[in-house]
Amino acid sequence: MSRSSAPPETPAAETPASAFAALARRVAAVPDVALRIGYVTRAIEAYTPERLAAELDVVVEGVARTPHQATLLLSVVVALQDPRHATLRREASAWAQRRGRVLTAGLLYPAHADVPEDGALPVPDFRRGRPITLGERKALARGRDRTLLQRVLRDPHPDVVHILLGNPALTEPDVVRLLARRPAHPDALAAVFRSPRWVVRYAVRSALLQNPHCPRDIALACVALLRRSDARRLTRAASLHPAIRAACAHAARSPTLH
Repeated sequence: MSRSSAPPETPAAETPASAFAALARRVAAVPDVALRIGYVTRAIEAYTPERLAAELDVVVEGVARTPHQATLLLSVVVALQDPRHATLRREASAWAQRRGRVLTAGLLYPAHADVPEDGALPVPDFRRGRPITLGERKALARGRDRTLLQRVLRDPHPDVVHILLGNPALTEPDVVRLLARRPAHPDALAAVFRSPRWVVRYAVRSALLQNPHCPRDIALACVALLRRSDARRLTRAASLHPAIRAACAHAARSPTLH
């Protein structure tokens, strides 16, 4: 990263809350979601594990919650999906865990997600009179025919879902229906979270975290941005993992954006 694009170092006297707020203001000045996530991806390359955990903890624990900071929180968690940050995530999670910051630790370090058996993820019937290949399914995901797209929405393969998410004909209700399917492949759900076009939609994030096959770190990131009323409702959702329900209970007590 060039010197001109590197984020300034946090002054010693600056608190995690003020450092996160300063970065939030800079990120808010970037209007395009994809560019914003790219900026954050580069910015956190300069972070130590301690700094990353401490600044995320500010928002996760509800010490500070403004629209700019919520936007940054989402951008950071999406940026952390980049495999280049795997070591930073692991070490930051361990740092938070040692200090008893369980929610922050869980958000940073991805929990294992069970992948359903192949037989539990049937390919939809495309009425070709024969099973169609993965390549053909990918081609259909690029099409504009709404009748065919309704079938593609039931395709469980992560590669098909990734292509489908970039289809201009796809709508928010389509994505919500895709996320409502059970069982689901965790990698397909993660593809939705990594999509700048869809992750900014509240209804999409809400549907994502409610899918029991959603990777734990992604679900926790979505919980951190819940409306208080929704967080309170989901504390009673028996289909959710106990850790997610506990995070919802915490979010219901914390300051929110709504």
